[in-house]
Amino acid sequence: MITGKSIWASHCEFLNDSSEFIHSLSFAKSYSSRIYMEDDYLAGFGWVIRDALESMIKHKVFVSSFSEKNDLLSQWRGYCPQGAGVSIGFDQKLLKEYCEENGFKLEQCIYNEEDQQKMILDATNECLNQLPKRSLMRSEYNELSSKEKVKFDFTKRKNIPSGESKLRTEKALSNLCEKINDCAPLIKHSSFYEESEWRLVSRNPSRNVEYRVSKSHIVPFLVLPVIKEYPDIIKQICIGPNPNSHRCLKSIEQLLMNEGLEGVDISVSNIPFNSW
Repeated sequence: MITGKSIWASHCEFLNDSSEFIHSLSFAKSYSSRIYMEDDYLAGFGWVIRDALESMIKHKVFVSSFSEKNDLLSQWRGYCPQGAGVSIGFDQKLLKEYCEENGFKLEQCIYNEEDQQKMILDATNECLNQLPKRSLMRSEYNELSSKEKVKFDFTKRKNIPSGESKLRTEKALSNLCEKINDCAPLIKHSSFYEESEWRLVSRNPSRNVEYRVSKSHIVPFLVLPVIKEYPDIIKQICIGPNPNSHRCLKSIEQLLMNEGLEGVDISVSNIPFNSW
């Protein structure tokens, strides 16, 4: 990262937890199915939404992950080599500026399940409101006999929307799928709450994708030259539990000096964790 003056953004489907998109999509499908099953008046809309979600195209999403906490035991244990971990602290303002200039987003992950569901629910309800209205008001529909309701619903589903109605339907469904794609990378299981994660998100990038080898597969990733473009973006480095922290600190000082990176505060973790 220091010598290459860049960070990597990995394809989200190849992360440790790649279930975010599936999780957000499954809730949207469940809600649309509930509309179809429980509300005869809106059943046709529920069916249309569910059909769109089944066939939607997922964005190619690449993310870089950051934490609000620079010295966290679970992070040292889960993501670093034993006795050889460091955390690098970035200037959030400069990082946001870099994202804005390159069409990326820097956003906070959502861990609370109620907040996650509300986000999907709001997007689905907005889609419902954008879809063309039915030719009968709900009160008028409720006055129909069961046979008349079946006939009305069958006729509406049989007659494929055209013209302005079709365009409105396609736009509403497209907006919903777009919002599902947007929120999916930010949804995290509540068990990861302690990490306080923020993500730099790149959707359908135009830049070249590179590939690296992991333990069991190849991971697509982007090289983002953020440190090259913003030499002052690194503000601190915390050395994790280390059997020779003093030597490690000196070597980092020399590396930063050699790469022309100044003003970086270097500290050593106070966590009494011995893994060597």
